[in-house]
Amino acid sequence: MALLLRVVISSTDARRLQLFEVPQSVESLISILKEKLQLQGQFVLQFEDPDFGNALCSLTDISELPSDKAVLHIQWCNSSLSETSLSVSSLDTASVDDSDGSLTSSTASVQRYLRTTSEWPLPFPIPPLSFDVELKLRRGNETYAETQTGIDVTRDIKMEILDKIVQAVFDIKAYPNNQEIESIASALISKYPCLKEPGKGKGYEGWLISLKNKLNNYRSKLRAAGCNEVSVNKKRKDVEHGHGFTMKKSKAWRSEFCPRTSMQPH
Repeated sequence: MALLLRVVISSTDARRLQLFEVPQSVESLISILKEKLQLQGQFVLQFEDPDFGNALCSLTDISELPSDKAVLHIQWCNSSLSETSLSVSSLDTASVDDSDGSLTSSTASVQRYLRTTSEWPLPFPIPPLSFDVELKLRRGNETYAETQTGIDVTRDIKMEILDKIVQAVFDIKAYPNNQEIESIASALISKYPCLKEPGKGKGYEGWLISLKNKLNNYRSKLRAAGCNEVSVNKKRKDVEHGHGFTMKKSKAWRSEFCPRTSMQPH
């Protein structure tokens, strides 16, 4: 039986793959994906489960795949694209001199975050979230459609959303401009209307501020970990905004008047 797959490799890369028969195991499927899509590195698979509103589930048995066609999400084991946070130790390791070539793949992973592109995706593709958060947001969307009432965004939900989005942003560029960041916030409430903020504004002003702060904090984390490209880009940004130098304040000029006294003979 043939199987049509949509394979989501990253937030900006998805492939269509037609298999003429269903693989015998998950391991066989992974091997086929590596060969057909020329993928390198270790990863696990998740699939969109139609029984749970297309929420992501880990693929542990090939029989769990929907028949005829399915959407697969690759979760990289050694790449930060699939992690909610990037460890400082791994970044620091990737930044050292690679004299024997053993760190080439790690360095390449870090550089993927720092590359720039002339093509900013519109609408911005909001990356998949963890299963429990996706489920809460999907239920929140259903409630919002009936009552126009958003959900109570807990700190855990907010951190999950911001972490995943920042990872996806850095896969495209390290320094998105204000319009590009706003497109992220707009895409977020478009995908999850239950996150829309009440009031007369656009509904994402708070998310916009949080995204900017998260991006700044993440760049600081990368610089502290020794990622030179972020440091270089920061210096360039500072110069462009007139912050590349500091002016020393001139010392206040002050004169001391010492009256000359006449010498009195003894």
